[in-house]
Amino acid sequence: MLMEIIDFKKILDRENKIRIKHILEGDGIIIYPTDTLYGIGGNFFSPKVLEKIDCLKQRDDMPYSAAVAGLEMIKKLTAGLPPYFEKLAEKIFPGKFTVLLKAAKSINKILLKNRDKIGIRIPGIPPLIELLQYLNMPLISTSVNRSGSPPLRHPEAIKSEFPEIDLFIDAGVLPESQGSTVLDLTESPVRVVRKGDDYDQISVTILRLFF
Repeated sequence: MLMEIIDFKKILDRENKIRIKHILEGDGIIIYPTDTLYGIGGNFFSPKVLEKIDCLKQRDDMPYSAAVAGLEMIKKLTAGLPPYFEKLAEKIFPGKFTVLLKAAKSINKILLKNRDKIGIRIPGIPPLIELLQYLNMPLISTSVNRSGSPPLRHPEAIKSEFPEIDLFIDAGVLPESQGSTVLDLTESPVRVVRKGDDYDQISVTILRLFF
């Protein structure tokens, strides 16, 4: 099957939203832009999708994060939020941050690679957030690359490297990015797992919250 391509500027057109949802509900794999890198994604709750993305990335050792539309989705994926969460969320969401939280017990452990934490982000792109609200499902969010290789930013390189993808939401060449800054909120004080984009901004916020 040939890869379908949708211009990012048109993702909220009715026929495109319906098409994207149909592909995702059928365990299809898409590539979509975030405010950091292009992401490979699909229905977060589908073990079949997880297996497909593991094969594409040639990686099966680490869990993937979930891209969500807002706080309500986060609550459904977690086993409770730390008391400071909403205050922190006001500073970092939507934006270039991924937070690790205790995963809800209802989530299949296979989807978490047998971890008890889940990574969650709300990308700072309003049309993408609106699409996630329409889809009403969290999407796997992981960079577009084979394991050990740098993430791909150029559409032509993506199409060449991953021709088996079902649908590519094309936003052109994305700026260089270090990926999202990752914060582990299951530890106190908060632990910075990865210093990515906008880390300098969040370091000040963390200091104000905890010290």
